[in-house]
Amino acid sequence: MVKKINLLILAFTVISLLSACETTGTRTTTGAVGGGLLGAAVGGVIGHQSGHGLEGAAIGAATGALAGGVIGNQMDKKALENNPNHITLIKIAEMASQGLPDAVILDEIQRTKSRYNLNSELITYLKENGVSDRVIDYMLATSK
Repeated sequence: MVKKINLLILAFTVISLLSACETTGTRTTTGAVGGGLLGAAVGGVIGHQSGHGLEGAAIGAATGALAGGVIGNQMDKKALENNPNHITLIKIAEMASQGLPDAVILDEIQRTKSRYNLNSELITYLKENGVSDRVIDYMLATSK
């Protein structure tokens, strides 16, 4: 029973880590969650046939989450490559630190069609570097 619980904890940890990574885009997160669910289902069916359904589901969930996350991450990277003018978070923080008005920063984000997938750590980083709530709210509205 302890082994089964440990396998489930491992599976959910892998899914959580992939979906919470600060650099993940929506395709990475979706891939990890979808792959984890599909892997759990397939692993559960295969494992059930050998008398180890729960273990099979846990292993399938971890494997599926990892594979789905990797594939989704590659898709997210490709999407960023398609926008060579994307403004990085570091650049936005630099612009705010230099005292540029919100309107200028927002115009640059709009002009370059930059999109962001912000989490709490990234929002904290932006705020610590002087980026206003107005800019952060706009960035949240442009999520990938």
